[in-house]
Amino acid sequence: MTLLVRAAAKSVASRTQIAATRTYATAKPKRRVGGFRGGLLGFLLGSAACVAVSDQFVQDDFIHSTRQLAASVDELRKQTEKVREYADIVERVDRDFTRLKTHSISSEDLERLKRDIFRLHDLASHEHVNLRDRVWDVEKQMESAL
Repeated sequence: MTLLVRAAAKSVASRTQIAATRTYATAKPKRRVGGFRGGLLGFLLGSAACVAVSDQFVQDDFIHSTRQLAASVDELRKQTEKVREYADIVERVDRDFTRLKTHSISSEDLERLKRDIFRLHDLASHEHVNLRDRVWDVEKQMESAL
C-alpha cells in the first residue's frame, strides 16, 4: 500500500514540476501512445479500410453479375420466341400434311382403281366384239332376206 502511495505522489510531483518549468518557448511534451492503444487503433482503421474496399468490390461484382443475368434473360427470351415460331411453323405444316393426307389417294387405292379400269376396258372390248358379231349376223340375215 505504501508503495502505491509513493508512486502516486511521485507522479503528481513530476507533473507539477513539468508544469512549473514550462515556458511558452518549449512545446508541451507529447504523451506517449502505448503499443496496445496504437495497435488497436491501427487494426480498427485497417479493418475499416478493408471492409470499405471489399464492400465496393462486392457491389461492383453484384452490379456486373446483375447486368450479365439481365442480358442472359433477354437472350433466353429471344431464343424462346424463335423456338415458339418454329413450333408454330411445324404445327402448321403438320396440319396441312394431315389435311392433304385425308384428301390424297394411297397407292393401294390407285392399284385398285387401275384394276377396275382394266376390267371395264376388257368388258367394253368384249361387248364391242359381241355387238359387232350381232351386227354382222343381222347384216347376213338382211342379205339373205333380200
